[in-house]
Amino acid sequence: MSAPSARAGTVARTRAALRSHDFRRLLAIRLVGQCGDGFFQAALVASVVFSPGERSTATGLFKAGLVTILPFTILGPFVGVFLDRWPRRTVLAVSPIVKAAFVGLVLFDPQEQALPFYLGALAVFSVNRFYLAGASAVVPRLVPAEDLLMANSLATVGGTLALLIGVFVGGKTADLADSSAIVVLVSGVGWLISAWIATRIRSDLAPMMLPESPDLLRHQVRRVLVELRVGASALVRTPRAIGPISTITLDQIGQGIILTLALVVFREEFGEGVGSFSNVIGAGGLGVMLGIATVGPLEDRFSKERIVAGAFIVGAAFLIVTAVVLTDWTILLASFAVGVTFAWKKVPVDTLVQESLPDGYRGRVFSVYDVFYNSARTVAAAIAIWMIPTLGTEGTVAAVGVVFLVWAPVLPRWIRGVPEIRLRFAEGGRAEEWPRAIAWGAAEEPVEVRKAWLDERDGVRRRCFRLELADGTVLDVSAVEPDRAWRIDREREDAAVRST
Repeated sequence: MSAPSARAGTVARTRAALRSHDFRRLLAIRLVGQCGDGFFQAALVASVVFSPGERSTATGLFKAGLVTILPFTILGPFVGVFLDRWPRRTVLAVSPIVKAAFVGLVLFDPQEQALPFYLGALAVFSVNRFYLAGASAVVPRLVPAEDLLMANSLATVGGTLALLIGVFVGGKTADLADSSAIVVLVSGVGWLISAWIATRIRSDLAPMMLPESPDLLRHQVRRVLVELRVGASALVRTPRAIGPISTITLDQIGQGIILTLALVVFREEFGEGVGSFSNVIGAGGLGVMLGIATVGPLEDRFSKERIVAGAFIVGAAFLIVTAVVLTDWTILLASFAVGVTFAWKKVPVDTLVQESLPDGYRGRVFSVYDVFYNSARTVAAAIAIWMIPTLGTEGTVAAVGVVFLVWAPVLPRWIRGVPEIRLRFAEGGRAEEWPRAIAWGAAEEPVEVRKAWLDERDGVRRRCFRLELADGTVLDVSAVEPDRAWRIDREREDAAVRST
């Protein structure tokens, strides 16, 4: 009897998230734009990894990964600082146009004309930093807190699914046409369409920053470095952010090793082309679809950190079993399982990170998050260059499975007992007093109480406040009496609250 109600709850949350006009546009941007990204990545893999001049599959994948990681390493620390100041709708609209302007450079031969080829790829991935970090940072501004996990399911993982579809179709197309030219063209068209959709977002998604000194703006580079240090310090002192980021980074290293191994087997042992890469990605994409369909019902029963722990256990079990009999079909089965558990990890992790800090920090936090998350695949390819010859294919799969199993309980223990927020009261927080400040992650800010009330939810009495922060953010918070473990029920912009 519980399963139908769980499904109904998922449908209701999906409809609630999609009720927002601007969130629907953001979702469309992610789907169309990241599908274009998938076509582009397929073209890159076809030109670099499956090039006749590349003898080692693992080394070729490392080169392709290095092209993608350099923008994260160089630009990553700076992206969030600008995102916390720029209208994010403009970022979402302009970035795809710039990518489309550079995409033609990857039509050059990477063996004979390496300079324009790699410059074009670096330019596309560099601009993509602003695009992806901005798309992740704005989600809490578009939906209520209670719909945030479902919104992340639709946007973040849905965008990843679109990426996988683009890689699958792009790889098959490049194999059939024996050329990546048409694949590159499709990616550029997809980005231009996503730019047009971004112009349809009604809000400029201006970040909630306090007025700042023009002097500091004239010295932007110094400010970036100063704020990077402050942001990194805040992140390290926020267990509910650094724990999930470390966890998903480890997951991506494991997945990257499995992907590299799959390509080594298909290309070097079975003699297949870039279409085999599409098969691996396609199996993973189907797994992601199942993960998206089931992560909502899982939220009805388990905390976010327990969902992540369970995903590690399930993924480890599949990998260890697959290691016993490693064939083309068992590799695809492992890819499918990795896709399912990816959705179970990524959605709760994104939500935990978003909820861990105020809006004024999210751009910087997600920029750092992107650096770790995406660099993990290149680190994985580098590890695989040594790991696969040393442990063999079966031993490599089994080793990743064992690491996943050992890590499963780490995140729940890491953030156990760490509250989402803390309210500061003038005289110790007696029942008749109102809060004066909020400690949210590593940040502590003064608050103004707009409203206070008592609420009964499922037979449990909760004390509630509506709080306004100095930057205009308005939070509805509540705690079960008498233990006072405060949580955020809803985050809204000041104008949104006035209109309700």
